[in-house]
Amino acid sequence: MRLEQLYHIVAIAQTGSISTAAERSYISQPALSSSVSKLEVELGILLFKRTNQGVQPTDVGQAVIQKAMEAIDLLEDIKALAEENTQAMTGSIHLAVEPFISNTIMVNALTTFKYRHPGVNVLMKVGESNNNLRDIAAGKADFGVVMKTCGQQEEKDLCIKELFRDRLVLLVSKDSELAGRRAVPLQEALAQPLVLYNTEFATDCWVSELLQKHGDYSVAYRLDSFPMLENVIGQNLCAAFAPKFMSDYFLNKGSIVPVDIADTELDVSIVLAWTKRHHLSLMEKEMMETIKSFSSMLQFIG
Repeated sequence: MRLEQLYHIVAIAQTGSISTAAERSYISQPALSSSVSKLEVELGILLFKRTNQGVQPTDVGQAVIQKAMEAIDLLEDIKALAEENTQAMTGSIHLAVEPFISNTIMVNALTTFKYRHPGVNVLMKVGESNNNLRDIAAGKADFGVVMKTCGQQEEKDLCIKELFRDRLVLLVSKDSELAGRRAVPLQEALAQPLVLYNTEFATDCWVSELLQKHGDYSVAYRLDSFPMLENVIGQNLCAAFAPKFMSDYFLNKGSIVPVDIADTELDVSIVLAWTKRHHLSLMEKEMMETIKSFSSMLQFIG
């Protein structure tokens, strides 16, 4: 039994896919399959079975994988002791981040983290939060920073760590008749033609899930480009809902004005999310702590 074989079976369990696990392990799919097959022969048991949902551990395989994760945890603790002295983290982190967060919190968080740990390669995908959660569940991202509706039921496979809470405001053009008002009623806001940020043609974005609880609304655009979203708002073609902590960012644009919602608090939660199947490495925990430190400056709602 070799240590890399333990990493391989944990990677398959986390992703539910041999091809994705091979990609994340930086080896070929045949090499990964061979590694697992040799381990199964050595142990005399079947670790995985193929289903319509992908590759799933057998009952005994799940028990072995749990022990493998515990062994990897111990190894990471040993590495941590060494890295406390060397301060030389290496490896890769795959992040899935909501665009409202990537344009604010992550700018400083990434700069600070890379300054401290130049040997770590950070790959960040920017996408709509519901889509990001699907990527996290599929093992395509190690963890994510996403928007969640307050009170929304959590998925049983997800670990959620709240960073802070906020509420939504309405973004309008400086030329809009609403721009001169401090606040507008929610129904008047919903009457505006809206632009929603969507990725990969999925329409179940977190904003629409929140708004549909409060009545009908009209969607003029669904865009996966944040600069284009800013452009159509600035040209007074539509309005959009965004978290209040982004107000300064949009005010600095000069063409967009945030307007409060007068009669309804559209509360949202900004969270870290990862699956219970994913073992958080030392560098991932360090990245999370860096994100948390910058998030603490943006607390609007207690």
